[in-house]
Amino acid sequence: MRSYSVPYQLRWVWSLTQNFRKQLLGYFLLELIAIGLSLLFIFFSKRAIDQAVHSVSGSLRTTLIYVVGSVLLGLLIKACSTRWNDAIGLKMGLNLQRTLVEGQMRAVWKYAKDWHTGDLMLRLQTDTAEVSQMLSQGILSFFLVLIRLLASFGFLWLMDPMLALTIVGISPLFLFSKLYFRKMRRLNAEVKQAESNFGNVLQENLRFRLLIRALGLIPSREGKLKNSQDVIFSLKMAQQNFAISSQTIMKFTINGGYLLTFIWGIYRLDAGQISFGTMAAFLQLVSRIQTPILQAMSFVPQFIRFRTAVDRLLALHNDEKETDSQAQVLKAPTAIKINELGFRYEDKMVVDNFSAIMQRGQPVAIVGSSGRGKTTLIRLLLALIKPHKGEILVEQNSENIVLSNVHRINFAYVPQGNSLFSGSILDNLIGDQAIDAEKIKRAIYLANAEFVYSLPQGLETVVGESGFGLSEGQAQRVAIARAMMREASIWLFDEITSALDSETAEIVVQRLTEAGMEKIILFVTHDMKLAARCQQTIFIQG
Repeated sequence: MRSYSVPYQLRWVWSLTQNFRKQLLGYFLLELIAIGLSLLFIFFSKRAIDQAVHSVSGSLRTTLIYVVGSVLLGLLIKACSTRWNDAIGLKMGLNLQRTLVEGQMRAVWKYAKDWHTGDLMLRLQTDTAEVSQMLSQGILSFFLVLIRLLASFGFLWLMDPMLALTIVGISPLFLFSKLYFRKMRRLNAEVKQAESNFGNVLQENLRFRLLIRALGLIPSREGKLKNSQDVIFSLKMAQQNFAISSQTIMKFTINGGYLLTFIWGIYRLDAGQISFGTMAAFLQLVSRIQTPILQAMSFVPQFIRFRTAVDRLLALHNDEKETDSQAQVLKAPTAIKINELGFRYEDKMVVDNFSAIMQRGQPVAIVGSSGRGKTTLIRLLLALIKPHKGEILVEQNSENIVLSNVHRINFAYVPQGNSLFSGSILDNLIGDQAIDAEKIKRAIYLANAEFVYSLPQGLETVVGESGFGLSEGQAQRVAIARAMMREASIWLFDEITSALDSETAEIVVQRLTEAGMEKIILFVTHDMKLAARCQQTIFIQG
């Protein structure tokens, strides 16, 4: 995985905060007020102790009111800032997640195919959460910690400069060392990769659980899942061991600093050089200095995880995307012309010097054995991939237009296999269209899918994942009906009879060809009976 520089990462994440900067500033200001109130609490609590032992004069009751008031107001402001920040972080995470998902939906095929669904899910859930948390809280908290540290240090300096210097001097700043940073980043990157591998195995096991059971592959798939978990366990334990050893050294140092402060304060109190209130203030300020230092140290592994997550998200963000141009509706195209088309996957030429003309009103069967380029041709026609040579033209009003992704709206496409989404049959049919009863009725008729009316809930029947609840043939016919809901001038069918019995297939093909007399119709098929019904058959030799 490519590792981006810190400036590049920060520029990108800064762009993610564009719509949230005012809210983040508000949170920052509230936290500054909370810091000020915490210092006021120390000041008034010191004064209250000195007044209680009669070291200083003044109204003890008034001072205690200030003590209680600073605590209560600080808690209220802290609660408000926390709620505010949680909302910002949630919105920012959802916005980032949505942006990356939309980008992947438009990713050029050669990049989209590189990402396993399980890996994508992990990046879009875990990594976006880590990045949004750092942006909404982590970075600002780090600066607030520094401000709290400087304010507490300044307060302590006013009471005892030597003690202030000693406390800072023994703080575990060594954790910022380059060696620590490198090791933590390497361990974190290895854990992330192992989690992605686990996500891939888990997604496949759940998605294909019925197929795995049918093929008797449960033991091997369970073994693969366990092996991926064992790798994660081993790496996380190494990460945990390194973190525990670092934290142990840190805690020894922190406790040593507290003991030094306590002994120093006792001697000065015994010598009459400080008051009881000052002694109490010493101990509170040491905590308020060392706690921010401890928090600053914890920022290091958090920042390392953040950088790794940013690298993983940038890998998605920087994928080449389709240009989001305005869709162009073709008006009654008369033909598709393919001229010396060529496409290769890496070094393998799949389609080479392929030419054909497909006329309106003359259904075309595209036939070829597996691996000969039929699927590639479909992707080229839908402009999901770009040819390495040659071109695909659409003839309209004697004008030849180069086919691109802006013309995809003109295709009614039925893919091979089960392609239904989870939801009702009606949801699958209409998508984001308004309900049109006549249009739905016509689409169901063309697909020979009238069986939907006899289902217990009719069109409201819920279809599970991968069409669960319907037979393969039923799911196939609903997919055809879905395509027929589109006002498209080009119909592209990929193996639409593969899951249908011969009688049903005959009816479906007859209805489609009769209804598509003014359409350009392409059947990609192995079914020679279907090919015989077409006016043109194109054999792809590969």
